[in-house]
Formats: sequence, structure tokens, C-alpha cells
Amino acid sequence: MTIGSVNNNQTSASGTSSTSSASSVLGNTGSASDIQNQFLTLLVTQLKAQDPLNPMDNSQMTSQMAQISTVGGLEKLNTTMGQVLQSQVANQAMMATSLVGHQVMVAGNGLTLGSSGDVQGGVALNSAAAAMQITVTDGNGKVVDTLQVSSPKTGLNNFSWDGADSNGNRLPAGTYTFSAKAVDNAGTSVAATTYGYQNVNAVTWNQGVPLLVTGDGQQHSLGDVVQLS
Repeated sequence: MTIGSVNNNQTSASGTSSTSSASSVLGNTGSASDIQNQFLTLLVTQLKAQDPLNPMDNSQMTSQMAQISTVGGLEKLNTTMGQVLQSQVANQAMMATSLVGHQVMVAGNGLTLGSSGDVQGGVALNSAAAAMQITVTDGNGKVVDTLQVSSPKTGLNNFSWDGADSNGNRLPAGTYTFSAKAVDNAGTSVAATTYGYQNVNAVTWNQGVPLLVTGDGQQHSLGDVVQLS
């Protein structure tokens, strides 16, 4: 009878101590090191207060230790990933600033013609096409020239415009636009995305991410750039 009374008291103490310690741990979580220390304190308390006739088995202890090890591993992983992310952002910032003064090809339909020389653009096709035509228009929307791209393929197709109209006359320097129409062997239209070169005038940051400010006033991430010039 005496033993039974002692066992009941110890069992009650075990339940109260475990609950109180667990609440303390959950309410004051910190670093992985702090959590591990709190876990060991809780575990020792549980071992001291456990019922001698019904002690904690090895599987329970192993399970708890595995859980706390997982928490510590996840925190270390988060720390490592944070360091990798910071390094990546720093590298992107350096790359972005190095592009100021250069030209990048980004999605758009603008062609900036200088006083001499050609101007380049690109068209990305979702699938191969049998023919593709580029139509160049001036600031008033007037068609000034058309180009045929030979053997258009899936992906990015580059083209060059000499800056002359359909009669071979050199056009004034300025900004022109273009559109692309591609068809397959059956005459069905092929989806196309136009790309044009833009000067990088500056770099700005949005929530720590560097963005290229191009000559048309648009902002582009480094991931938007498909070619450099």
C-alpha cells in the first residue's frame, strides 16, 4: 500500500513537471543551442519524475532526441540559406552596376536607330516556323520597312535592320517599333515574343533586388535580359 501511494505521487509529479517544463520550452524558444539546452533540462526532469514501475522506453527518448536534432538542423540550414541568398544578392548588385552604359536585349518592340549603322532586335518563337516577317513602323505608326527572317527556329531569332525604308533611303535617327508574324508549313500562326535592345542608364533597388533602368524608362530584373551588347 505504501508503495502504491508513493507511485501515485510520483506519477502525478511526472505529469505536472513535464507539462510545466514543456510550456516553458515552447514559450521561450530561441536559437538551436537554446532549444537543445531546454530540451535536455526537460528530459532530465522527465527522467527524475518518471514512474519507476513504468519508465520511459528507449523509443520515446530516441523520438524526442530525433525531433530536437531536426529542429537544430533546420535552423542551421536556414542560416546557411540566408548567407547564400545574401551572397547572391551582392553578386547581382555588382553585375547590375557593371551593365550601366551597355545595351541589353529585353522583352519589348522598340528599335533605337542611330545616325549610322544597323539596329538589332529579336523574336522568340514557341515552335519552329516556315516563315517570319518583321514589320518596322515609325513614331506615327507608318510602316517604313519589312524584313524576312530566313529559317526561323524555336527560341530566339535575331535580326538586323539597316535603318533604311523599303526604297533604300536612310531614315532619321530615333525610336522605331516593330512587330513579328510567323507561320508554320500549314500557314498557322506561331506564337512570338519580341525583344529589343535598350541602353542601361542606371540601377535601382526594389526591396534589395537590383533592377536595370533602361533608356525607355522601364525597369528590368537581370532575369529579363536575354542578350548583352
